[in-house]
Amino acid sequence: MNKIPFFTKFNLTSRLIELVILFIAVTLGFIADNYREDLSESYAANELLSAMEIDLQEDLVRFERFIKIRKLIINNIYDFIDDVEKRGLLKDDLHQHRLFGIAIFNWIYFKPNTANIEQVISSGALRYLGNDTLINQIGVLESKNISLTDRQEREQEFFLNYLQPLMHKHYNFKWQNHYYVRNWEEFQLFDETLYRKKVDEINPSNRDMMLWNNSNELKIKIINLFENWVFILRSSHFTNYDDYLIQIEKTIQLINSTLEK
Repeated sequence: MNKIPFFTKFNLTSRLIELVILFIAVTLGFIADNYREDLSESYAANELLSAMEIDLQEDLVRFERFIKIRKLIINNIYDFIDDVEKRGLLKDDLHQHRLFGIAIFNWIYFKPNTANIEQVISSGALRYLGNDTLINQIGVLESKNISLTDRQEREQEFFLNYLQPLMHKHYNFKWQNHYYVRNWEEFQLFDETLYRKKVDEINPSNRDMMLWNNSNELKIKIINLFENWVFILRSSHFTNYDDYLIQIEKTIQLINSTLEK
């Protein structure tokens, strides 16, 4: 039986050790790379989360302002409704002309900042947050953003299909545009005395600022249309807006508590 020389055994053992060392080195390299990648992505996730928190703080301020304006719009609409119920539909009354204009022109739209929340969701950053409650809350807020947009589209549909045709049919733009458009360099915020002077100058023989007749049937239809409009605006608060404000505040709190860890 042939014996394996000592140096041959030594070379085999040495090569085996080299392979083991090489395997360990490659494995440690993979582990180090994965750790660096996880660390980098975790840092990027926190950066996205911080940017998202800034967006939400800005949205919170804008949305609270949006809510105040919405409530003011509802109050303005009721000023017009109360005036029509008391005095009927008037053609040449500056006060009612002004109330109608305020009621029918003022519709505002809120668009949330969604770029960072969408990037947090699509980039896979959620798995690095380490907070299941926050992950769930981000999903809730995203669904609220979609619901908010859908609700405002419902409002816009009513505004475009019902209020704008009413405005086109009954609002005499001649009076306003003579001052607001033709002489816009001189235009200032509404001053009733100045506006009355301008109205008298445009066409003294015909001061019909509204193109309607004071019929009880038309009065009922117009009042009911505006009542429907404020019902839709109020329902938006009940079904979407009030809870949306709560969800923004809740998300901000969870983000801050996560970033502090």
